[in-house]
Amino acid sequence: MKNLLAKLGFGEKLSKNIWAILIVAFSGAIIYGLPYFRFDYYDAYLATYHLTNTQMGVFGSILGVFGMISYLFGGVVADRFSTRMILTVSLIGTGLGGFVHLLPLTYYELVALYAFWGISSLFAFWPACVKAVRILSGSDDQGKAYGFFEGGRGIGAALMAMGAVVAFRIGIGQINDEVLGMKTVIVYYSIITIAMGIFCFFTVKDGKMEKSDRISFKGIGQVLKMPAVWIIGFVTFCNYVFTLSLYYFTPYATSILGATVTFGATLAALKRWFSLFGNVGGGFFSDKFGTGNALLISFVIMILGTLGILILPTQPDSILMFTILFVLIYIFYNVNYAQTWAMMDEGGIPEKFSGTAAGIISTVGYLPEIFVSVLAGIMIDQNPGVDGYRQFFGFLIAMLALGAIFVLIWKAYLKKHPKETNK
Repeated sequence: MKNLLAKLGFGEKLSKNIWAILIVAFSGAIIYGLPYFRFDYYDAYLATYHLTNTQMGVFGSILGVFGMISYLFGGVVADRFSTRMILTVSLIGTGLGGFVHLLPLTYYELVALYAFWGISSLFAFWPACVKAVRILSGSDDQGKAYGFFEGGRGIGAALMAMGAVVAFRIGIGQINDEVLGMKTVIVYYSIITIAMGIFCFFTVKDGKMEKSDRISFKGIGQVLKMPAVWIIGFVTFCNYVFTLSLYYFTPYATSILGATVTFGATLAALKRWFSLFGNVGGGFFSDKFGTGNALLISFVIMILGTLGILILPTQPDSILMFTILFVLIYIFYNVNYAQTWAMMDEGGIPEKFSGTAAGIISTVGYLPEIFVSVLAGIMIDQNPGVDGYRQFFGFLIAMLALGAIFVLIWKAYLKKHPKETNK
């Protein structure tokens, strides 16, 4: 196995730890099943819980508010405490929240549940994942490491989502009971999330991941002074706007183009398989030609693809072209999503600050969680039909263009500040 990986260009450190990275990757996919599955079943979720588009958007904002608060301090926690325990507690806690979701909750009780998920799935969990991948791979393999990490997350999410489609179909039965279908999906996600937490407890070895020096809370101040952290945060911000916007392509296909709910859910599940091409392929490209070049190309293709969808005729005959454009966009989006984290090594951020830097970058980068879902909901509610989606997609294109500008700033920064090997 090591010989094969060496032939593929893997360094010794990455070859040795590839399975550990994949375990972290699958954890990073499964934990977000419950907080975000509502988008894969958007119309059914609205009907089941009698919600408006704006109320659905509020759930995303709640996740964003608590995530923003959590990331800043969660990054320091990830630099100080057991990675195994962070993963285990986060996964089991999130899964238990799924069983709470089965209760007859009011809208405000659902808001409280999403607030809990904002802490359980975001606090120290994500910074711990980012830090673990960086430590488990060599400096020359950062692109490939994060590519395989995100590729593993994509595969894990694909398997999980396809299982959810089966669970939904079993749940609705012959009488098409969407309420029972949703409850079946919730049970499914809850069980596999808790199971992954238990698996991590017995398989993730802290000795492999806790190699960097533990830092104090004063480390936040040091990291805040690093320009690279802020530029990465802004690039992540623009990319994450697109991350949240991806969820609205499915209801666009179902409510505007006339695709079925099952088609929408199946596309949402299948798209994750295509993430592997962007994640892994982008990783090899990034390690050879530079992270900035990979990001810039991806932003441009995402802009053109989204513009293409925006101008498609709103009729069922457009579904095939929509699917092709969506898959293309999704592949290059995954180049961006993985390689944004490889920027930390390219920008010379010390390894011992990886968790703290990831927390601060996430605090800035994931701010769209607060407003994007609400903005989309308001646009769609106040402008019924295709007009609302066109407004939102226009906003999305503008944010992608801003992301491309920040990448150009990054490339200029690297020319003036060559990477320092301060690990």
